[in-house]
Order: sequence, then structure tokens, then C-alpha cells
Amino acid sequence: MSGKLSANEKPQDVPCPDRRRFLKSALGAGLAVGATTAVGAAEPPPAGTARVRVGLIGTDGHTGVILGTIPRLPGVELTAFAKSLPEDDVSSLKRSKAFSEKTRVYDHFEQLLEKEELDVVAVCLPYYRNAEASIAAARRGLHVVSEKPVATTLADLAALKEAVGRAKVRLTSLMNMRCFPPYRAARKAVQDGLIGEPILLTSQKSYRFGTARPWFYKDLKTYGGTIPWAGIHSIDYMRWTSGRKYLRVSAWHGNNDHPEYPGFQDHAGVLFKLDNGGTALTNLDYLRPETAPTHGDDRLRIAGSEGLLEVLGADNRVTLITATDGPRELELPEPVDFFADFLAEIAGEKEHLISQEDAFRLTEVCLRARDAAETGKWVDL
Repeated sequence: MSGKLSANEKPQDVPCPDRRRFLKSALGAGLAVGATTAVGAAEPPPAGTARVRVGLIGTDGHTGVILGTIPRLPGVELTAFAKSLPEDDVSSLKRSKAFSEKTRVYDHFEQLLEKEELDVVAVCLPYYRNAEASIAAARRGLHVVSEKPVATTLADLAALKEAVGRAKVRLTSLMNMRCFPPYRAARKAVQDGLIGEPILLTSQKSYRFGTARPWFYKDLKTYGGTIPWAGIHSIDYMRWTSGRKYLRVSAWHGNNDHPEYPGFQDHAGVLFKLDNGGTALTNLDYLRPETAPTHGDDRLRIAGSEGLLEVLGADNRVTLITATDGPRELELPEPVDFFADFLAEIAGEKEHLISQEDAFRLTEVCLRARDAAETGKWVDL
């Protein structure tokens, strides 16, 4: 795709300075608190009340993160939805409580952006098209929640950064595992100095493959790779919980058990050199048996100079071992609602868990890790 703005081109419909005040008014006071509180469906606002207008683009990825939040926030509505492909069956999505009789449906995202007045768009297209739609939304002055990876090539990532920066809109990536209590507890334990300096980080993302995968998994150019798609989560939570940075990467990936999807990788291993001389390693697979009790098995281990943290995501548990104390489970914080947390920043109430810089940087790291796997070479970060 070609996403760059020309030298004389300007973003369309960039929000006016009063837009943030409108969003805060429409969302209502206390959204930042609501972002960490599990509540039921919200009461509808009084007739004529201003609302935050959300557009959903695509049916691929974690649409539930967006659709699950909208009914809980009285000042937010799903104004319009665009299919990934015109022939997509969206009957299951329409059963979501976020959909209403007023939600308009389009066959193409370009139609949605052209005809609708929106405040925020969520992009969940086949992964290679996420950057294209996000750039188009940014040019219209819309804030963007993009499925990860936000781009599948470094060229598209650069074009997306340029478009978002020029339009002065906010973009986040659906790296929502930062919202999960075990990883937030592990991060706090590191920040509190309970394990000393993090030295060795290891993690795992293991999934069932299921009976089939979408068509775009058959080509690496349309899929993007298992490292940017699934690995971005563990690569992110190793970095986020430990506070360390990646300096170099080497990786391997392959497809040994799913020949009908030649562009797909059913396993991968990624090795990083850390900024303090330490090491990080994540292993990824879609080899989890269908008989396993959960779809995924996510893990994190942080070995520090004075202790050890182990996270078992499927069990929602964090264990701490230190030089002076044996194993004990850490108390978990409340979960964070990803989309509500993002809207709270847009309304000026708090900082979103994922900075725009992190959304771009983690994508770049994963794309370079994929390139390392393809070339068999170490890559500087």
C-alpha cells in the first residue's frame, strides 16, 4: 500500500481544540475510574445528550475488546461498522449489545469514513490492511485503535507514523495484556524492587490452532507473521513488566504441522539482548492440543538479582520467590478495561496504558524480529 502524505497534502477534518472538552463531556466524569471497574450495562443517557461516535472497521481480530466496552459506557455508541470483505457474514457481530438499530453497516471502510461523522475508529482488518485503514482514519482527524500489528511492513509503519503525527491524533494498539491483573502485579513487584535487577526474561504464548484459520494466513505478505501477530504480546509484556529495553534480536520460525497454510508459522523462538546485558527469550506456538482446558497458555518468568517472579496467565496467578522468603502468591489488582482506558486519555482524564510511542516501537521490534527469522541473522534494534 502507499500511505504517505504528499508534501502539500493536509489531513482532513482535524479535530478543533474544543474536541477534547466535548469528549470529556460526552463520556461523563469518572471514566478513568470506570476503566478499572467491572460494571454491567450502562443506563442510556438523556435524549439529546452528546455521544462519542465509534466506527468499527473489520471483523478480524479482537473486536470483542471494543464491542464489550461500548454498552457499559453511557456516552459511547457504535455509530457505524464496515466489513473486512463485502461478502462477510456479520450476523454474530450484530448480536453484540454494542450494535443497535441505528448502527449503519458498510461493505467497505472507505464508504464508512466518507459518509460518517465519527470520533474514534477501531481497525480490525486482515493484518496487512490495518495500516491502510488507520492512515485513512488519521487523515480525517480520527483517533485510532488498531489491531496488532498496526503494520506488517516497515514502510507501512513509517507511513502510519507520519500520518498520525501530521494529523495530531492518538493511536493505540490492541496489546491488551497490559490490562490483565497478573502482568500488572508483576510490573509493580519489579518497580518495588522485590526481585532486584531483572536479568533473564522468559515467556510463552501457546495456542490451539482450531479447525481452520482465515484465508490471509496462507500468505506471509497478508498474514504478517506469527511473531508480529501473537508474539507481540509476550515481547511487550516482557519489556513492560521488567522495564528493560531490547538492543538486538535473533529469531527462528517455521511451519511443521500446517502445510495448508504455507504463509503461517506454527512455532517460533525469539532471543533478545537487553540493555543491561541480560537476556530475554519468548517461544510461540499454535501446537496446543484441542483437548487442552484453555485456548491459550501464557507464561512469564523474570529472574532477578534478588528474586524470581513467575506468571501463569491461564491460572491468573503470580508467584514471588526472594532470597529471604519462599514462594508466595501476589495480590492481584483490578483488571483494566482497555477501550475505556483509551477513551479516558482522549477525554483528558488519565494516560492510557499503552503510549503511542510503544505501539509503534513494539511493532517495529516485532517486524525486525520476523526479518531476523527470515534471514537467519542478528538484527540491531
